[in-house]
Amino acid sequence: MYRRNFLSTFQSGVAVGISGVLAGCSSTDNKSSDQTGPPEDQRFRYFFQDKPGTLGAVAEHNQPPADAADWQIIENTLTEDDWAELRLNDIEYAQAYMAGETVQPTDGTSGTPEKIITRVQELYENADASGAVAFTEALIAAEDGISKAEFPEQLVPNIAKYAIEELGYEFPGYSLSPIQAVHPVPGDYDGLKPETIRETGVSAAIAPERVGTFGEMRTTLYLLMFETDDGAQVRYVNRPPFNPWYLRDTLREPTESVYREPLSKDFYTIGGTQGRPVKQYPEHFVTSLDYRKAAKMRDQDLLKDGELRKSLVGSALSIVENGEQDKSRPAGAALGCNGNRGYQIEALSHAFGTSVDDFVTDPSTDQRKRFIEFGRAIYLIFETQFGNDSTGDPVFGYDQPLKIAGTLAAPELYHLPKECQESAER
Repeated sequence: MYRRNFLSTFQSGVAVGISGVLAGCSSTDNKSSDQTGPPEDQRFRYFFQDKPGTLGAVAEHNQPPADAADWQIIENTLTEDDWAELRLNDIEYAQAYMAGETVQPTDGTSGTPEKIITRVQELYENADASGAVAFTEALIAAEDGISKAEFPEQLVPNIAKYAIEELGYEFPGYSLSPIQAVHPVPGDYDGLKPETIRETGVSAAIAPERVGTFGEMRTTLYLLMFETDDGAQVRYVNRPPFNPWYLRDTLREPTESVYREPLSKDFYTIGGTQGRPVKQYPEHFVTSLDYRKAAKMRDQDLLKDGELRKSLVGSALSIVENGEQDKSRPAGAALGCNGNRGYQIEALSHAFGTSVDDFVTDPSTDQRKRFIEFGRAIYLIFETQFGNDSTGDPVFGYDQPLKIAGTLAAPELYHLPKECQESAER
Protein backbone atom coordinates (compact mmCIF):
# COMPACT_ATOMS: atom_id res chain seq x y z
CA MET A 1 0.00 0.00 0.00
CA TYR A 2 1.34 3.41 -0.87
CA ARG A 3 1.68 6.11 1.74
CA ARG A 4 1.92 9.86 1.75
CA ASN A 5 4.13 11.95 3.97
CA PHE A 6 1.66 13.78 6.18
CA LEU A 7 3.59 14.38 9.40
CA SER A 8 6.08 16.86 7.96
CA THR A 9 3.19 19.10 6.92
CA PHE A 10 2.00 19.45 10.52
CA GLN A 11 4.62 21.73 11.99
CA SER A 12 2.28 24.45 13.26
CA GLY A 13 -1.20 25.19 14.53
CA VAL A 14 -3.20 26.60 17.44
CA ALA A 15 -6.59 25.61 18.73
CA VAL A 16 -9.67 27.76 18.44
CA GLY A 17 -13.12 26.74 19.60
CA ILE A 18 -16.04 27.08 17.22
CA SER A 19 -19.71 26.33 17.26
CA GLY A 20 -22.75 26.70 15.09
CA VAL A 21 -23.01 27.14 11.34
CA LEU A 22 -20.25 28.90 9.44
CA ALA A 23 -20.72 32.61 9.10
CA GLY A 24 -21.48 33.43 5.48
CA CYS A 25 -21.41 29.76 4.42
CA SER A 26 -24.06 27.15 3.88
CA SER A 27 -23.96 23.86 5.74
CA THR A 28 -25.07 20.41 4.61
CA ASP A 29 -23.90 18.28 7.56
CA ASN A 30 -25.80 15.09 6.65
CA LYS A 31 -28.52 16.46 4.36
CA SER A 32 -29.10 14.67 1.08
CA SER A 33 -28.35 16.46 -2.17
CA ASP A 34 -28.87 15.96 -5.88
CA GLN A 35 -25.26 16.93 -6.57
CA THR A 36 -23.02 14.25 -8.06
CA GLY A 37 -19.93 15.56 -6.27
CA PRO A 38 -19.07 17.15 -2.94
CA PRO A 39 -20.02 20.81 -2.52
CA GLU A 40 -16.74 22.59 -2.02
CA ASP A 41 -18.55 25.74 -0.91
CA GLN A 42 -20.37 24.01 1.94
CA ARG A 43 -19.49 22.60 5.31
CA PHE A 44 -20.34 18.96 5.84
CA ARG A 45 -19.57 16.24 8.34
CA TYR A 46 -17.54 13.11 7.63
CA PHE A 47 -18.91 9.68 8.55
CA PHE A 48 -17.26 6.26 8.51
CA GLN A 49 -18.17 2.77 7.38
CA ASP A 50 -15.76 0.60 9.32
CA LYS A 51 -15.82 -2.88 7.76
CA PRO A 52 -13.01 -4.51 9.82
CA GLY A 53 -13.94 -2.60 12.99
CA THR A 54 -10.51 -1.03 13.49
CA LEU A 55 -11.66 2.56 14.07
CA GLY A 56 -13.44 1.80 17.33
CA ALA A 57 -15.25 4.69 19.03
CA VAL A 58 -14.50 7.23 16.30
CA ALA A 59 -16.53 5.19 13.79
CA GLU A 60 -19.23 4.29 16.30
CA HIS A 61 -19.76 7.99 17.00
CA ASN A 62 -19.70 8.91 13.29
CA GLN A 63 -22.05 6.36 11.74
CA PRO A 64 -23.58 7.65 8.49
CA PRO A 65 -27.28 8.46 8.72
CA ALA A 66 -29.63 7.28 5.99
CA ASP A 67 -29.55 10.61 4.20
CA ALA A 68 -25.75 11.07 4.20
CA ALA A 69 -24.29 11.94 0.80
CA ASP A 70 -21.68 9.64 -0.74
CA TRP A 71 -18.89 12.20 -0.35
CA GLN A 72 -19.48 12.34 3.40
CA ILE A 73 -18.84 8.62 3.91
CA ILE A 74 -15.32 7.24 4.19
CA GLU A 75 -14.94 3.49 3.97
CA ASN A 76 -12.30 1.83 6.11
CA THR A 77 -11.02 -1.52 4.88
CA LEU A 78 -7.73 -1.59 6.84
CA THR A 79 -7.35 -4.45 9.28
CA GLU A 80 -5.21 -4.39 12.42
CA ASP A 81 -2.45 -6.09 10.39
CA ASP A 82 -2.68 -3.33 7.77
CA TRP A 83 -2.40 -0.61 10.41
CA ALA A 84 0.55 -2.41 12.00
CA GLU A 85 2.28 -2.56 8.61
CA LEU A 86 2.07 1.23 8.30
CA ARG A 87 4.44 1.46 11.27
CA LEU A 88 6.59 -1.56 10.47
CA ASN A 89 7.43 -0.29 6.99
CA ASP A 90 8.59 3.03 8.45
CA ILE A 91 11.93 1.23 8.61
CA GLU A 92 12.22 1.98 4.89
CA TYR A 93 12.42 5.68 5.66
CA ALA A 94 15.19 5.04 8.21
CA GLN A 95 17.08 2.95 5.67
CA ALA A 96 16.74 5.62 2.98
CA TYR A 97 17.68 8.42 5.39
CA MET A 98 20.83 6.71 6.59
CA ALA A 99 21.80 5.98 2.99
CA GLY A 100 21.32 9.65 2.00
CA GLU A 101 18.40 8.90 -0.32
CA THR A 102 15.64 11.09 1.14
CA VAL A 103 14.63 14.67 0.55
CA GLN A 104 15.70 15.51 4.09
CA PRO A 105 18.93 17.54 4.37
CA THR A 106 21.31 14.61 4.85
CA ASP A 107 24.16 13.05 2.94
CA GLY A 108 23.71 9.82 4.82
CA THR A 109 24.95 8.65 8.20
CA SER A 110 27.21 6.03 9.67
CA GLY A 111 25.89 2.49 9.88
CA THR A 112 22.48 1.07 9.03
CA PRO A 113 19.23 0.40 10.90
CA GLU A 114 20.29 -3.23 11.15
CA LYS A 115 23.47 -2.25 13.00
CA ILE A 116 21.41 -0.07 15.33
CA ILE A 117 19.08 -2.98 16.07
CA THR A 118 22.01 -5.27 16.83
CA ARG A 119 23.37 -2.67 19.23
CA VAL A 120 19.95 -2.24 20.85
CA GLN A 121 19.89 -5.93 21.68
CA GLU A 122 23.33 -5.73 23.28
CA LEU A 123 22.43 -2.69 25.37
CA TYR A 124 18.96 -3.84 26.39
CA GLU A 125 19.89 -7.38 27.36
CA ASN A 126 22.75 -6.08 29.51
CA ALA A 127 20.75 -3.31 31.16
CA ASP A 128 19.79 -3.31 34.84
CA ALA A 129 16.11 -2.85 33.96
CA SER A 130 13.67 -4.31 31.45
CA GLY A 131 10.46 -3.21 29.79
CA ALA A 132 9.35 -0.45 27.45
CA VAL A 133 11.31 2.36 29.09
CA ALA A 134 14.59 0.42 29.21
CA PHE A 135 14.14 -0.64 25.58
CA THR A 136 13.51 2.96 24.49
CA GLU A 137 16.61 4.18 26.32
CA ALA A 138 18.66 1.43 24.65
CA LEU A 139 17.25 2.34 21.22
CA ILE A 140 18.12 6.03 21.60
CA ALA A 141 21.61 5.23 22.87
CA ALA A 142 22.21 2.77 20.01
CA GLU A 143 21.06 5.22 17.33
CA ASP A 144 23.09 8.05 18.82
CA GLY A 145 26.22 5.91 19.03
CA ILE A 146 26.01 4.53 15.49
CA SER A 147 24.32 6.98 13.14
CA LYS A 148 25.75 10.35 14.28
CA ALA A 149 22.84 11.80 12.28
CA GLU A 150 22.68 15.58 11.93
CA PHE A 151 18.86 15.53 11.82
CA PRO A 152 17.96 12.30 13.65
CA GLU A 153 14.51 13.20 14.95
CA GLN A 154 12.50 10.57 13.09
CA LEU A 155 15.07 7.78 12.97
CA VAL A 156 14.38 6.38 16.44
CA PRO A 157 10.56 6.16 16.17
CA ASN A 158 10.80 4.77 12.63
CA ILE A 159 13.08 1.96 13.79
CA ALA A 160 11.27 1.15 17.05
CA LYS A 161 8.41 -1.09 15.90
CA TYR A 162 10.58 -2.94 13.42
CA ALA A 163 13.25 -3.53 16.05
CA ILE A 164 10.73 -4.95 18.52
CA GLU A 165 9.44 -7.31 15.84
CA GLU A 166 12.91 -8.38 14.70
CA LEU A 167 14.16 -9.01 18.24
CA GLY A 168 11.02 -10.84 19.33
CA TYR A 169 10.32 -8.54 22.28
CA GLU A 170 6.84 -7.97 23.65
CA PHE A 171 5.87 -4.60 25.09
CA PRO A 172 2.06 -4.34 25.32
CA GLY A 173 0.63 -1.15 23.82
CA TYR A 174 4.09 0.10 22.80
CA SER A 175 4.19 3.20 20.61
CA LEU A 176 7.01 5.68 20.07
CA SER A 177 6.26 8.64 17.83
CA PRO A 178 7.51 12.20 17.28
CA ILE A 179 5.70 15.23 18.67
CA GLN A 180 6.56 18.90 18.27
CA ALA A 181 7.55 21.27 21.04
CA VAL A 182 8.71 24.78 21.87
CA HIS A 183 12.27 24.89 23.27
CA PRO A 184 14.56 27.83 24.14
CA VAL A 185 17.40 28.91 21.89
CA PRO A 186 20.21 31.44 22.41
CA GLY A 187 18.89 34.98 22.52
CA ASP A 188 20.99 36.25 19.60
CA TYR A 189 19.04 34.24 16.99
CA ASP A 190 17.17 36.26 14.38
CA GLY A 191 13.40 35.99 14.48
CA LEU A 192 12.90 35.40 18.20
CA LYS A 193 9.72 36.83 19.70
CA PRO A 194 11.00 39.77 21.80
CA GLU A 195 8.56 39.04 24.64
CA THR A 196 10.11 35.58 25.14
CA ILE A 197 13.75 36.68 25.62
CA ARG A 198 14.95 36.18 29.21
CA GLU A 199 18.20 35.95 31.20
CA THR A 200 19.62 32.57 32.28
CA GLY A 201 21.67 33.99 35.12
CA VAL A 202 24.96 32.55 33.82
CA SER A 203 27.66 33.43 31.34
CA ALA A 204 29.49 30.19 30.66
CA ALA A 205 29.73 27.27 28.26
CA ILE A 206 26.90 25.50 30.09
CA ALA A 207 24.25 27.92 28.81
CA PRO A 208 23.72 31.15 26.86
CA GLU A 209 23.32 34.39 28.80
CA ARG A 210 19.99 35.13 27.14
CA VAL A 211 17.42 32.73 25.71
CA GLY A 212 14.12 33.03 23.91
CA THR A 213 11.84 31.21 21.48
CA PHE A 214 10.48 31.73 17.99
CA GLY A 215 6.96 31.20 19.32
CA GLU A 216 6.85 28.09 17.13
CA MET A 217 6.94 24.34 17.68
CA ARG A 218 10.24 23.69 15.94
CA THR A 219 11.75 20.95 18.10
CA THR A 220 10.97 17.23 18.00
CA LEU A 221 10.75 14.98 21.01
CA TYR A 222 9.06 11.59 21.36
CA LEU A 223 5.77 10.42 22.85
CA LEU A 224 6.14 6.99 24.44
CA MET A 225 2.99 5.00 25.23
CA PHE A 226 2.85 1.50 26.71
CA GLU A 227 0.83 -0.71 29.04
CA THR A 228 1.79 -2.16 32.42
CA ASP A 229 -0.11 -4.00 35.13
CA ASP A 230 -1.05 -0.52 36.39
CA GLY A 231 -2.62 0.45 33.07
CA ALA A 232 -1.65 2.86 30.30
CA GLN A 233 1.57 4.84 30.66
CA VAL A 234 2.73 7.99 28.85
CA ARG A 235 6.21 9.52 28.81
CA TYR A 236 7.86 12.47 27.10
CA VAL A 237 11.26 11.45 25.73
CA ASN A 238 14.14 13.75 24.75
CA ARG A 239 17.36 12.70 23.11
CA PRO A 240 20.18 12.72 25.75
CA PRO A 241 22.74 14.84 23.85
CA PHE A 242 20.19 17.41 22.71
CA ASN A 243 20.87 20.79 24.36
CA PRO A 244 21.30 19.26 27.86
CA TRP A 245 21.66 22.67 29.47
CA TYR A 246 17.89 23.16 29.49
CA LEU A 247 16.56 19.68 30.30
CA ARG A 248 16.30 17.98 33.67
CA ASP A 249 16.57 14.52 32.13
CA THR A 250 15.59 12.63 29.01
CA LEU A 251 12.46 10.69 29.98
CA ARG A 252 9.65 11.80 32.29
CA GLU A 253 5.95 11.56 32.90
CA PRO A 254 4.35 14.64 31.31
CA THR A 255 3.16 16.06 34.63
CA GLU A 256 6.73 16.01 35.97
CA SER A 257 8.38 17.41 32.85
CA VAL A 258 9.58 20.92 32.05
CA TYR A 259 6.77 21.16 29.50
CA ARG A 260 4.16 21.28 32.27
CA GLU A 261 5.79 23.94 34.42
CA PRO A 262 2.97 26.47 35.04
CA LEU A 263 3.10 29.89 33.43
CA SER A 264 2.35 31.39 36.85
CA LYS A 265 5.88 30.49 37.94
CA ASP A 266 8.38 33.23 37.10
CA PHE A 267 11.30 30.83 36.68
CA TYR A 268 12.88 27.69 38.08
CA THR A 269 16.47 26.52 38.15
CA ILE A 270 18.39 23.43 37.08
CA GLY A 271 21.95 22.51 37.92
CA GLY A 272 24.61 23.30 35.35
CA THR A 273 27.53 21.12 34.36
CA GLN A 274 29.84 23.37 36.40
CA GLY A 275 27.61 23.38 39.48
CA ARG A 276 26.08 26.74 38.62
CA PRO A 277 22.26 26.98 38.58
CA VAL A 278 20.64 27.96 35.29
CA LYS A 279 17.38 29.90 35.22
CA GLN A 280 14.66 28.35 33.09
CA TYR A 281 11.30 29.82 32.13
CA PRO A 282 7.97 27.98 31.82
CA GLU A 283 6.98 29.86 28.66
CA HIS A 284 9.98 28.34 26.86
CA PHE A 285 8.59 24.80 27.12
CA VAL A 286 5.36 23.34 25.77
CA THR A 287 4.47 20.38 23.52
CA SER A 288 1.72 19.92 20.97
CA LEU A 289 -0.23 17.85 23.53
CA ASP A 290 -0.13 20.38 26.39
CA TYR A 291 -3.29 22.07 25.15
CA ARG A 292 -4.25 24.22 28.13
CA LYS A 293 -0.78 25.69 28.60
CA ALA A 294 -0.28 26.25 24.87
CA ALA A 295 -3.65 28.01 24.60
CA LYS A 296 -2.65 30.38 27.41
CA MET A 297 0.68 31.01 25.69
CA ARG A 298 -1.18 31.85 22.50
CA ASP A 299 -3.44 34.28 24.34
CA GLN A 300 -0.37 35.95 25.89
CA ASP A 301 1.31 36.21 22.46
CA LEU A 302 4.05 33.78 23.51
CA LEU A 303 3.00 31.23 20.88
CA LYS A 304 2.12 32.23 17.33
CA ASP A 305 -1.41 31.69 16.14
CA GLY A 306 -1.56 28.48 14.13
CA GLU A 307 1.14 26.56 16.01
CA LEU A 308 -0.92 24.12 18.08
CA ARG A 309 -3.77 22.74 16.03
CA LYS A 310 -1.67 21.22 13.24
CA SER A 311 0.97 19.91 15.60
CA LEU A 312 -1.61 18.26 17.83
CA VAL A 313 -3.29 16.55 14.89
CA GLY A 314 0.09 15.60 13.47
CA SER A 315 0.97 13.94 16.77
CA ALA A 316 -2.06 11.68 16.51
CA LEU A 317 -1.31 10.97 12.85
CA SER A 318 2.35 10.12 13.49
CA ILE A 319 1.31 7.30 15.83
CA VAL A 320 -0.42 5.70 12.85
CA GLU A 321 1.95 6.56 10.00
CA ASN A 322 5.31 8.25 10.36
CA GLY A 323 7.38 7.09 7.39
CA GLU A 324 8.29 9.50 4.65
CA GLN A 325 9.33 7.15 1.88
CA ASP A 326 8.76 3.55 0.88
CA LYS A 327 8.92 1.27 -2.16
CA SER A 328 6.11 3.09 -3.95
CA ARG A 329 8.24 6.25 -4.31
CA PRO A 330 11.63 6.63 -5.96
CA ALA A 331 14.52 7.76 -3.77
CA GLY A 332 14.65 11.53 -3.53
CA ALA A 333 11.09 12.03 -4.77
CA ALA A 334 9.18 15.03 -3.52
CA LEU A 335 6.75 13.99 -0.82
CA GLY A 336 3.52 15.31 0.64
CA CYS A 337 2.94 18.96 -0.05
CA ASN A 338 6.56 19.50 -1.10
CA GLY A 339 7.25 22.42 1.20
CA ASN A 340 3.68 23.71 1.35
CA ARG A 341 2.54 24.89 4.81
CA GLY A 342 0.44 21.77 4.88
CA TYR A 343 -3.10 20.59 5.27
CA GLN A 344 -5.40 23.20 6.69
CA ILE A 345 -6.59 22.35 10.19
CA GLU A 346 -8.62 25.54 10.41
CA ALA A 347 -10.38 24.78 13.67
CA LEU A 348 -9.88 22.60 16.72
CA SER A 349 -12.44 22.86 19.47
CA HIS A 350 -11.53 23.67 23.05
CA ALA A 351 -13.33 20.52 24.22
CA PHE A 352 -11.28 18.32 21.93
CA GLY A 353 -7.99 19.95 22.90
CA THR A 354 -8.65 19.61 26.62
CA SER A 355 -9.68 15.97 26.21
CA VAL A 356 -6.26 15.22 24.69
CA ASP A 357 -4.61 17.20 27.49
CA ASP A 358 -6.51 15.10 30.05
CA PHE A 359 -5.40 11.86 28.38
CA VAL A 360 -1.72 12.83 28.50
CA THR A 361 -1.82 13.74 32.19
CA ASP A 362 -4.12 10.91 33.32
CA PRO A 363 -3.85 8.14 30.71
CA SER A 364 -6.08 5.11 30.49
CA THR A 365 -6.12 2.15 28.16
CA ASP A 366 -9.40 3.28 26.60
CA GLN A 367 -8.14 6.81 25.98
CA ARG A 368 -4.87 5.53 24.51
CA LYS A 369 -6.87 3.47 22.02
CA ARG A 370 -9.12 6.42 21.22
CA PHE A 371 -6.13 8.64 20.51
CA ILE A 372 -4.83 6.05 18.05
CA GLU A 373 -8.28 5.59 16.50
CA PHE A 374 -8.56 9.34 16.02
CA GLY A 375 -5.20 9.30 14.20
CA ARG A 376 -6.51 6.51 11.99
CA ALA A 377 -9.60 8.53 11.08
CA ILE A 378 -7.44 11.54 10.17
CA TYR A 379 -5.22 9.28 8.06
CA LEU A 380 -8.23 7.97 6.13
CA ILE A 381 -9.57 11.47 5.50
CA PHE A 382 -6.24 12.59 4.11
CA GLU A 383 -5.82 9.45 2.01
CA THR A 384 -9.24 9.68 0.39
CA GLN A 385 -10.23 13.33 0.52
CA PHE A 386 -7.09 15.49 0.50
CA GLY A 387 -3.70 15.28 -1.13
CA ASN A 388 -1.77 15.83 -4.32
CA ASP A 389 -3.67 14.73 -7.42
CA SER A 390 -0.50 13.17 -8.84
CA THR A 391 -0.41 10.58 -6.04
CA GLY A 392 -3.71 8.77 -5.86
CA ASP A 393 -7.19 10.09 -6.55
CA PRO A 394 -8.26 12.40 -3.73
CA VAL A 395 -11.63 14.13 -3.82
CA PHE A 396 -10.10 17.52 -3.02
CA GLY A 397 -6.72 19.18 -3.23
CA TYR A 398 -4.38 19.26 -0.26
CA ASP A 399 -5.37 22.77 0.83
CA GLN A 400 -8.83 21.81 2.07
CA PRO A 401 -9.75 23.07 5.55
CA LEU A 402 -10.77 20.61 8.26
CA LYS A 403 -12.64 21.23 11.50
CA ILE A 404 -12.21 18.94 14.51
CA ALA A 405 -14.85 19.15 17.21
CA GLY A 406 -16.29 16.98 19.96
CA THR A 407 -13.88 15.18 22.28
CA LEU A 408 -11.34 12.38 22.03
CA ALA A 409 -14.08 9.96 23.12
CA ALA A 410 -16.55 11.31 20.57
CA PRO A 411 -14.79 13.31 17.82
CA GLU A 412 -16.60 15.08 15.01
CA LEU A 413 -14.81 15.83 11.75
CA TYR A 414 -15.99 18.38 9.20
CA HIS A 415 -14.99 19.60 5.77
CA LEU A 416 -14.92 23.40 5.64
CA PRO A 417 -15.21 25.65 2.59
CA LYS A 418 -11.86 27.20 1.70
CA GLU A 419 -13.29 30.66 1.29
CA CYS A 420 -15.17 30.73 4.59
CA GLN A 421 -13.81 31.75 7.96
CA GLU A 422 -15.17 30.52 11.25
CA SER A 423 -15.49 32.85 14.19
CA ALA A 424 -13.10 31.98 17.00
CA GLU A 425 -14.29 31.37 20.53
CA ARG A 426 -11.44 31.44 23.02
